[in-house]
Amino acid sequence: MKKVILLVLIVAGGWWYFIGGRKLSDDHVNGFYRDLEIATLQRQPDAICALLAPDFHSTGSVSTARNTQTVNQNKQQACDAYHDLYATWEKLGEKMGGMLQLDSQYTIHSISLSPDGKTATVDVSSSLDVAGTLMHIRSRSTDTLVRRNGKVLLLHSSGLGSVGAGS
Repeated sequence: MKKVILLVLIVAGGWWYFIGGRKLSDDHVNGFYRDLEIATLQRQPDAICALLAPDFHSTGSVSTARNTQTVNQNKQQACDAYHDLYATWEKLGEKMGGMLQLDSQYTIHSISLSPDGKTATVDVSSSLDVAGTLMHIRSRSTDTLVRRNGKVLLLHSSGLGSVGAGS
């Protein structure tokens, strides 16, 4: 009897690891972006980093009033950038006499699931306003999401962004 139970557990675990914990749905994709927005608004760079796959990489062009720069990042570089950004906002908020307000929105334009359900390609745009009109961050990207051991992760992102001062 113990051998049968052990065999059932091995089969169930194998199914979960190779199939069940790796398939994506539209609900998984929507949940990922909801979790990303929550982590952003709660100022939790570690939670944002936890949503990036270990082999994450991104490519993007970021425009400011002065120039356009192409940025390529792996997970560690992206996490370092998130930590630096939130630390800068915290210092700026202190100088301004309080915590900076963050307002965030995102729009999923399309979700394309691969035939095997293991990846999703997502066309998404987002906006983040810092301290009302102090800074506006806008982006549009094509993201590749994967699901590993039941967790949805961002594997790749390629897009365009802009950072501007408010009016």
